[in-house]
Amino acid sequence: MEPLGSFAFVLHTHLPYSRHAGRWPHGEEWLDEAATDTYIPLLEMLSSLGDDVPFAITISLTPVLAEQLAAPEVMADIESYLRDLIRRSQEDQARFERSGDWQQASLAHYYCRWYEARLRAYLDRFAGDIVGAIRRLQEQGRIEVIASAATHAYLPLLSRDSSVYAQVHTGIEAYRARLASAPQGFWLPECAYRPASGAGDAFRPGLEEFLGDHGIRFFFVESNAIEGGAAPTGTGHLAPWYRGTERLAQASPSGRAPVEFRTTSLPYLVGNSDVCVVARNRRLSMQVWSAGSGYPGDGRYREFHKRDAGSGLRYWSVTGSGVGLGDKAYYDPDFASECVLGHAKHFAALVVEELQAHRERYGSPGLATAVFDTELFGHWWFEGIEWLGHVLKLLAREGRVRLQPVAGYLEANPPQQRIDLPACSWGAGGDERTWLNDDTRPMWEGIHAAEATMERLVATASPDKGRFLAQAGRELLLMQSSDWPFLVTTGQAREYAWQRFRDHQERFSLLSRLLQAGGCTADEWAYLERLERLDDLYPFLRPAWFAERQGCTRREGTGGRPC
Repeated sequence: MEPLGSFAFVLHTHLPYSRHAGRWPHGEEWLDEAATDTYIPLLEMLSSLGDDVPFAITISLTPVLAEQLAAPEVMADIESYLRDLIRRSQEDQARFERSGDWQQASLAHYYCRWYEARLRAYLDRFAGDIVGAIRRLQEQGRIEVIASAATHAYLPLLSRDSSVYAQVHTGIEAYRARLASAPQGFWLPECAYRPASGAGDAFRPGLEEFLGDHGIRFFFVESNAIEGGAAPTGTGHLAPWYRGTERLAQASPSGRAPVEFRTTSLPYLVGNSDVCVVARNRRLSMQVWSAGSGYPGDGRYREFHKRDAGSGLRYWSVTGSGVGLGDKAYYDPDFASECVLGHAKHFAALVVEELQAHRERYGSPGLATAVFDTELFGHWWFEGIEWLGHVLKLLAREGRVRLQPVAGYLEANPPQQRIDLPACSWGAGGDERTWLNDDTRPMWEGIHAAEATMERLVATASPDKGRFLAQAGRELLLMQSSDWPFLVTTGQAREYAWQRFRDHQERFSLLSRLLQAGGCTADEWAYLERLERLDDLYPFLRPAWFAERQGCTRREGTGGRPC
């Protein structure tokens, strides 16, 4: 039977840099939670499917997250966190049994067994090395890992092409260091794309030129960048955990004459480059993201927002739409598991429908993508990883759908049409408003000033201060994280985000003053060594990557746009 087309789960895996920057409610415990709830269970599921389920999925792993997960201190913290959860669940079970609450006691016992299984998998199956387990799955052909920008910067809002280059180049070098291979795909942070603009001295190349110069073959955008119309991610459409700003807006019109038919089921070459763009399928993605019709809102699933006052564990179900936290029913894992299979069957049928419709209209095999934040599964939606596994098994048995990574589809079906993309993102309104607004504008003013300062420092600093200059580059990269303005705009961690931004801004400012001064004192060297321990990302980073290159993309030894 000839396949209708291909389907790819695309999971974007990212957390901001939080080492040495608090634990709870914001800080290093983000890493422990994500590892426990999402990364370890996901690796278990993918590793256990076996050869009888032919599949491959696409996963982005941001460099800043990979660096943290690979740190020995973080690896040890994850083990300690799991042991603490086991202790808490055991204490809860004893407490509930003393009070005669047998239903909650049973659920506490379930959690104890669940956390013990995750601990065994983490230590015995994966040797405490999440990044290493990801690398092995890629080597086995089970997953395709794609690269991303160094610290998940919103690239279109950076004012200097030196910073765009440094984010891209550092991210790809980090990928090579951790995964021992060259990436074919790239996750643009926030799916934020910048087209070429201006002329002469004001020219700014499109982001595809930076990617193509580094050997990247494809990247992703939101559906409306291809199909036109309003972005599907306005406040009213999204589940509560990913809400940004208030209004929807249409994306900017494309400058190129429109393709006769635009569809998210086909990749397109971008501009005059050899880089492809792939858009996420709106219908499939919103089956999970939608607040109204998304699967995670089913009343049988576990409620994320209600915790036990003592242990912090979650013992309640969603129960129903509009049910207040005080009226939530107890969670039943077996009841929820029955629901998971039904939702998986529904989703698998939708994938077949989408590919069938494409085949009938275009006469060729299409590519349907369902693109999500990885942390949605397991952490926000506790049953989500079980659902992913069911979907992969169902589609593998279906026979008419090929489960393959995006690079595999592109190899077999090279894009035939070109497109000029508009500026876009997957944020509210399909533009930059979630990251640039009145509340966050001071952040960008500080970033833009630091970008220009870094270019001057690279051009003038003495060679004996190379370590100071490299650390200034790390602090600039960390300032540029898109997470800080996102957390300010959404109100999820406004004060924490501002503090993190100011910390890196102040460190950059002091380093820049030291670089412009004379010789350094013993105290100043001690300060540098402290920063190198606090923000110890990318030991291979070179200050030359931040050299002035406005209007060009060229990488040493390549044929990119000349500087």
